[in-house]
Amino acid sequence: MTLHGTATKAMLLRVGHYRRRLAAARFPGVVVLCYHAVRPDAAPAGSYPFEQLHVRASELAAHCELIAGCCTPISLPALRHAVAHGSPLPARPVLFTFDDGYRSVATLAAPILERHGVPAAFFVCSGSIAGRRLLWYDAMARRGAEADVDRVKRAPFEEWQRADAESLTPVDDDDPLAPMTPGDLRSLAVRPLFEIGAHTVSHPILARAGVADQREQIVDCVRALERWTGRPVTSFAYPNGQPGVDYSPDTIAVVREAGIDIAFSTRTGFAGRGAAALEQPRFMMLAGISQSELAHRLAYSWRRLADAQTPTAIERGA
Repeated sequence: MTLHGTATKAMLLRVGHYRRRLAAARFPGVVVLCYHAVRPDAAPAGSYPFEQLHVRASELAAHCELIAGCCTPISLPALRHAVAHGSPLPARPVLFTFDDGYRSVATLAAPILERHGVPAAFFVCSGSIAGRRLLWYDAMARRGAEADVDRVKRAPFEEWQRADAESLTPVDDDDPLAPMTPGDLRSLAVRPLFEIGAHTVSHPILARAGVADQREQIVDCVRALERWTGRPVTSFAYPNGQPGVDYSPDTIAVVREAGIDIAFSTRTGFAGRGAAALEQPRFMMLAGISQSELAHRLAYSWRRLADAQTPTAIERGA
């Protein structure tokens, strides 16, 4: 994005262009936003590994303000019912989701979401919560091996398992990279705007594992979350999430067997009845996406993407 483009989008937001454009729009499906973690505005640049995945609190607040004012925030149950039963949705539905289970989502994101009346789904890895440990890739990054994470992620499953075991790193609850606590999960689960979903035990690339290992990662996560929250867990997000690369038809079968009725990939596109219930697409949200940039994507970029995809292409994940 050029500086000129950034300034132009900020001006278009300021004069109300995006608001007027969106007021007349009808989305071709549900915009599901995929976030990960949130960091305080005061956190210095460069202080987090994989920093693009940690949006600033003010960025999330600006996104919520825009969606609440120009679109209709919806809950995961609303999307689930629309996919399963064809129930009607508003003209511009948007669902917020957060992957991995960072504690910053409970401490920073949840109050922002509630202040703006924005529902959300939180897809959580159970192993780091149970062990009070860093997620394996954050542990690698903290010891200076951030550049090796992608290689380990794509390694054979047995090699990844060894790396995961070797990266066991205890973490205090106030650490910026800490996972949620069971108490955080219980608190979020009883709040009407939120739903807890599963994201595997340890965040492996499921397509690299055999069916038995995939089942252990998925089912054990679901059962742990149900113990902690006292509620059924029927939603799931695939780690990394690219169809045919990060998960397979075997994975989808295991997810279905685990009692999941809606699951999310990271394939870019609009969710809803145009996609399979267990392969709903999402739009990735990274640090640095301003309110005006999100408004532009909602009003123009993402809708052009949908127009370019035929129903056949969407169905096969193009």
